Amino acid sequence: MPGAAHRASDNTTENIGGCHAQAHHLAGRLGCHHRRGSSTDGNRLQATFTTGPPVSVTPNLGMVELILSGTGTVEGFGAATEVVGLVEDRAVTPCGAGSYSDTVSRRVVVHGGVLVLHEAGMTCVTASGLQASGTYEVDGQASTGIFAGARGTGDVTVNLATHTETLSGKLILAPAAA
Repeated sequence: MPGAAHRASDNTTENIGGCHAQAHHLAGRLGCHHRRGSSTDGNRLQATFTTGPPVSVTPNLGMVELILSGTGTVEGFGAATEVVGLVEDRAVTPCGAGSYSDTVSRRVVVHGGVLVLHEAGMTCVTASGLQASGTYEVDGQASTGIFAGARGTGDVTVNLATHTETLSGKLILAPAAA
């Protein structure tokens, strides 16, 4: 899921939200619908980014660490960049042979703030190839600017065959200071 890198020796592809790093390039754009309102009106977060090859690949003791970066857009906020730190635990097989668990820390930067997400998931072998899925949680304490104090959770899916990754869930911004 979050971060589902195919193989450390492969090109990396990033599965954000799940975050996947299999150095093929992923298509992406981040769509975030935001409204300032009550903390119970569930704002939506939709995301996809295009990433380059990993900056760092470190296979060791069954763990693969990847750092990826990408560009995209956030609806309502404009152009965005991201940096993703991904750890794949290849020593566990949550959904059978060839699968692994993923842990991700994602930083999305837009004019006006930085949105920090933490993700957990798994990458599984399916008839159509590797598929990553997981969940994300907004880190409002680490986020800055317009995202400071934000909260929310959601799902991440990545189709490694098509290099498509999607974040879908809630993003609730903190009320603006008066």
